[in-house]
Amino acid sequence: MKKAFLLLAMLGLAGSSYAQLSDEEYAYVTMDLQGILNLTMTTDPSVNFTFKSVPDYRNGITKFNATKLDVDATVAWDLFAYASSDTWTQVDAYSTNGQGVLPSTILEMKTSRINAATAELKNFDTFSSLRGPTLSGVASGVPTATTQYLAGGFGSGSTLSYQPGSATANPLTNQFRIHYRMVPGIPALFTNSEVPLGTYAQSGYYYLEVVYALIEDL
Repeated sequence: MKKAFLLLAMLGLAGSSYAQLSDEEYAYVTMDLQGILNLTMTTDPSVNFTFKSVPDYRNGITKFNATKLDVDATVAWDLFAYASSDTWTQVDAYSTNGQGVLPSTILEMKTSRINAATAELKNFDTFSSLRGPTLSGVASGVPTATTQYLAGGFGSGSTLSYQPGSATANPLTNQFRIHYRMVPGIPALFTNSEVPLGTYAQSGYYYLEVVYALIEDL
């Protein structure tokens, strides 16, 4: 009787078993993380210096917070500056006396943010002459060891670059205020200039283009 019961139980289990059916489909999800470097100038790009009095010449003129730059980056980055030409462009001469070809270095610049790159010379932590392509070594937008940096420095690595971040979330590292200064003196020799003048500056109207370049740290 016990054997008959065991046989019936086994038959019952065998009758209730079945092969599970299944099917599968696959969705392929891809991700393309594009590196982003965004430099925004939020102030008027024109900065005007007018020297029209003896105190202006003697004491110079300083334009505080004249340029504001915001950096948004998803990669490590550097920020540098240079003049697009070695000399100012004279639009109009008011006199025949003096020197009409003036070096870019008569313009002095300073940033409100100390360059945190430990191995960098910190070119704009204090007022410094702005170098043109020859002195800065910049060619086709590529910096060199003599290029002046606002953030980061020549070369690669954590001590020579700033980390990814946005200007809104990281104002202490990603927002910059640039001050400009020029001190002609009497006569107008601009003695603070890294490149000395041969003789005093000719009265006239001049302009100079300042380039701010944001690049990935490579």
